[in-house]
Amino acid sequence: MKPIIPLPGEDLLELGKRCNAVYICPKVGSERKGPLVAYAGKDSRDRNLVGDIYFNFRRIEVHPEAVRAFAEAACQKLRDQGLLDLFDTVCGIPQGGRTFGQMLALVAGKRFAYADKKPKPTEAGKKQEYTWDLSQFDFEPGERVAIAEDVYNNFQNTDHTLAEIAATGAQIVLLVGALNRSPTYDTTYKGLPVVASIREAYPEYEQDDPAVAADIAAGKLELEVKKNWPRLCAAMEL
Repeated sequence: MKPIIPLPGEDLLELGKRCNAVYICPKVGSERKGPLVAYAGKDSRDRNLVGDIYFNFRRIEVHPEAVRAFAEAACQKLRDQGLLDLFDTVCGIPQGGRTFGQMLALVAGKRFAYADKKPKPTEAGKKQEYTWDLSQFDFEPGERVAIAEDVYNNFQNTDHTLAEIAATGAQIVLLVGALNRSPTYDTTYKGLPVVASIREAYPEYEQDDPAVAADIAAGKLELEVKKNWPRLCAAMEL
């Protein structure tokens, strides 16, 4: 497999599609021909929120020049908004945020650290959840940190991330990502600037929402999206 090289001026979402990183549930009219996908974040009954679109940064990670394109786009936005001097260190949240964050730190001239990913006990039928271990890195008290994620979904898990990194004594000043697909949070979250290479809101649904309930009842839901990515890609080709 040859590495994918961004084209001059190429739209990042189109670049993501060339990297086979974008799933869009195929439909005929309003009828779904493929599965919905589970998102990070829970509905009112503690079930995963779901949607029709998934941006799989893992498919981009294997193409370093593509990752660089996302990092450079984020860096340019930070520069344009006068935020590039706001932080000293980029802390990547695994897995995709670690790859994206390290490239961002490189192009922005910043220090880099990352969290280790540790699985949390998760009930069957729900998307796997994780906690973060930062014990391998030292942070100075008040060190200004930008948290890097590959995708910001709906920010439901962000408070946990903020708390774990704040416990190191670091000062979190910025949230930055390759994609912010939140339907709610655009440029700020709890007073923190949010900057993303791509900002595009994707609809998400509770599982008993009339827009998706029949498909959920029919078993049209993929919980292990990355593991079963080939199956999703095949569904788009039907």
